[in-house]
Amino acid sequence: MGPGGAGGACTNSMMAKFYPHDNDPTKPETDISYAELMLAMRDTLKRKGYTQVPQLSSSYKVHLADRFCLKPPGSQRTRALLIGINYVGHEVGVLSGCHNDVRMMKQFITSQGFSDSPNDMKILMDDGANEMPTRENLEAAMEWLVAGARPGDALFLHYSGHGSQTRDTSGDEASGKDQTVVPVDYQEAGQIIDDWIFGTVVMPLPSGASMFCVMDCCHSGSIMDLPFEITITPELFASANQAENLAQLQKMDVHENPVYLKKYLNHKGVLAKCAAAAGAGCLVGGFCGPVGMCLGCIFGMCAVLFTNPVGFVSVGTRHVIDT
Repeated sequence: MGPGGAGGACTNSMMAKFYPHDNDPTKPETDISYAELMLAMRDTLKRKGYTQVPQLSSSYKVHLADRFCLKPPGSQRTRALLIGINYVGHEVGVLSGCHNDVRMMKQFITSQGFSDSPNDMKILMDDGANEMPTRENLEAAMEWLVAGARPGDALFLHYSGHGSQTRDTSGDEASGKDQTVVPVDYQEAGQIIDDWIFGTVVMPLPSGASMFCVMDCCHSGSIMDLPFEITITPELFASANQAENLAQLQKMDVHENPVYLKKYLNHKGVLAKCAAAAGAGCLVGGFCGPVGMCLGCIFGMCAVLFTNPVGFVSVGTRHVIDT
């Protein structure tokens, strides 16, 4: 899947679609819909024996027939954070492909217009050459990614490593568990929970900016706590005919996750945007002049709910047993 192959399930299956012939790694084939990408990822995962299935989540209502877009037209600055952790030197849980995942993803996003200048791209890997992906460094890098973000910016986050779960103490998870990212020093420093990522990476993103995330780890499908999602489960496609499956998926949208919609609505940043929009005499959830798009709508309160073509998109995987 590109030069040297890829290690993680999510990165591997994405690159298999973007580089179907592997004959020119500088020119990936990206003129595809989200439906085509997700279905191709599902097929690759199943064929290679993975138990994960792909999940797309977003801050706005993505139509799966829309064309894949990493860097929206008209984007100005780019900023990217790439993280690969093999847990080198650990007694258990050592991985082997995460560093190559990062190298492959760097090549891919630069082909899509992202700058690889040190001012615009950070790479954290436990390879002895890059900044170590400790908890302190990971949190600082995620804060760097969104610091000073403004309308027109295109941001990208890729994580390849271990993911885990821990008991939810805030009561905002239907499963009773928070998802976590596992730093290289997790045994001493602990893990990074999704609530922190939501408050630090997701909510500070200003209206008019966009972010695309690829989270290649266990329990990654909902790690951003985004309010819209679709999971490509085995039950979703009973047909063996790929054309029929694609035609079905092209008609679908991501659906609302009421738990995470409520989390959005209750977040102080969302409430502030709602108040500003209301003060400007605008429809909550619509386009509100300099305020931009408000993320405060829930369910069917507004007909233009999350229709702005820029926002937050995350691709990850979930574990299922495919029988």
